[in-house]
Amino acid sequence: MKNNDPAVNEALEAVERARALNVERLQRPTRYWAMLGLLLSVFAPIPYLTGLPVLLQFVAPLVLVLVIALFAAWKQPTAVRKIRLSGRMALQLAAFAILAGIVGGVSRAVHAEEGWWWVPLAAAILLFVIVATVGPLMDRSWARQVSGAGK
Repeated sequence: MKNNDPAVNEALEAVERARALNVERLQRPTRYWAMLGLLLSVFAPIPYLTGLPVLLQFVAPLVLVLVIALFAAWKQPTAVRKIRLSGRMALQLAAFAILAGIVGGVSRAVHAEEGWWWVPLAAAILLFVIVATVGPLMDRSWARQVSGAGK
């Protein structure tokens, strides 16, 4: 049923503009995805630390992760903090973690077995690029879902 009433059309347009604005406000700045990419990439070059004392091998990546996390949490938009994780969102984040584990584990095994020095570095770069490019796409999807624009 089509309604030709201008007031109804204006109201629908206003609702659509509000949804589009919500989608825009709910998205994180690109730097957050760069930070998540860095967080996941920290663990790929761990084989380079094998010559250091054992305590430093464990502490150095954790300190680096803490520094990155503190920087990433700085000035986070309030709307973004209000996003509640749904099942789909949690699965997407879990996929990032699984990907990081697989890429990091394979790179560590290849580095140990073949001695190729460049593999952990390539794995870290690969993880960063994947997260920095797929993350904003995932964020837009989350924002649309939360704002109801995808309905």
